[in-house]
Amino acid sequence: MAQPKPKKKSRSRSDPARREAAARRDEARRLAAEERRREQEAAERRQKLRKTARRLAVPVLAGLGVVLAAIFLFSPAKELAGVEKVDTTAIMAGLGYVLPGDIDENLDELPAPECGVVTEVTAEQLYSDLRNGVVVLFHRPDDTATAAALEALAAGFESHVAVTSSDRLTQTVLAISWGHRKAYDSAADAGLAEFTEVYRQRGRAGGDCPQPGD
Repeated sequence: MAQPKPKKKSRSRSDPARREAAARRDEARRLAAEERRREQEAAERRQKLRKTARRLAVPVLAGLGVVLAAIFLFSPAKELAGVEKVDTTAIMAGLGYVLPGDIDENLDELPAPECGVVTEVTAEQLYSDLRNGVVVLFHRPDDTATAAALEALAAGFESHVAVTSSDRLTQTVLAISWGHRKAYDSAADAGLAEFTEVYRQRGRAGGDCPQPGD
């Protein structure tokens, strides 16, 4: 007759090994839960930061746009070294052009600005040119070489440059614009082209004045 198998001894629930294993499982579950909680909190913080950034982006960009516009609109206009800042009527008077006293009350009667080579310039025409941002380049009537060089210079610009002569001129070239003037010894002076570029279209009005042929 077969001998019965001996019964396994049941482990007591107070077995230290079982208690240690259970404790490790509980700790693992606790650590996993803590990790999930930290990850969730981090995700919530990131989401909150993104929302805050989106809310702030619009006013910040709008404010930056206002600042840049203010810098562009209200920054002082470029000035060149050696250029005199003189009242426009004083510049004209020095060349023999005298305006009627009521000119500012009758601006509608001013002629349209004229660019290119202008053979006869009245005080009203010169004032209209300067007021509309035209740079006027004067040469002496008998200096044909300078006249030709100034005509070539004016032709290099799309608008707002006029060339004429004055028998009152003591310099080779006198460049004038609204409130600015500078004399040059030669039409080939690089500063003359720079003056023309910088001071064009800086009058009180904004009338068109294209170069002839454009």
